[in-house]
Amino acid sequence: MAAHMRRALVVVALAATLCIGSGATAFAKTKHHPKLPEPLPPPTWSWAGAYVGLNLGYGWGSSPMNVSFFDSTGTLLYTAGTTVHPDGVIGGGQIGYNWQFGNWVPGIEADFQGTGQSGSGTVVCPAGTCNITNAVSVSLTERLDWFGTVRGRLGWTVTPESMIYATGGLAYGELKDSGIITDGVTSAGFGFNKTSVGWAAGGGFESHLTGNWTWKVEYLFLTLDEPSGTVMTAIKVDPRTPPTNNPVIDPIFTDNIVRAGLNYKW
Repeated sequence: MAAHMRRALVVVALAATLCIGSGATAFAKTKHHPKLPEPLPPPTWSWAGAYVGLNLGYGWGSSPMNVSFFDSTGTLLYTAGTTVHPDGVIGGGQIGYNWQFGNWVPGIEADFQGTGQSGSGTVVCPAGTCNITNAVSVSLTERLDWFGTVRGRLGWTVTPESMIYATGGLAYGELKDSGIITDGVTSAGFGFNKTSVGWAAGGGFESHLTGNWTWKVEYLFLTLDEPSGTVMTAIKVDPRTPPTNNPVIDPIFTDNIVRAGLNYKW
């Protein structure tokens, strides 16, 4: 009986030792290897804030060129017209600020562009009308040297990190017209330039790229008042009369602009 009791006590002692050891091991594991917290979700992109960026694109314009020829008494001799198409590369920068209210993203943006847009056209008054023997031609080259806009924007988020937007507002820029009026014998050069005000409207798509960077593509329609003026020439309607050809040149400029850009938002 005593032997049986001793064996039972040994078994109980061994079992207790094993339980304590297992518990200590589990405690040690818990103590030295705590459960890591769940990773936080990535921050939600917000369009709100100021931004600045650069853009590059292409512009193609249309400028109806109207020329009226008068004699020295103010009598209209002839009127004709053609269309000049200044086109070329444009590039510049923009700065703006957005607010965000749910899916709506209103904002304001200003930009300034240098351009290489240029185009030429010619109007001809037939022989016997503005000159008794020769045709009289007016050749004009028009350039848009630079322009800028100040526009409101209103966007709608199609995803949290991309939006479509409409835009419109004030436009301003400098247009230069230069050319020659000639009957093949006598010529007169001219040049007009004007810094004028107009308007611009269009739309675009903008999307988050990485970090604080976004990219965009945009279309703008732009219109500006143009320079115009009268050119006094020595070209005669009839050799027996004093100089009589006084052409009045009056172009009107509109422009189509497509550009891509990068913005950095704070």
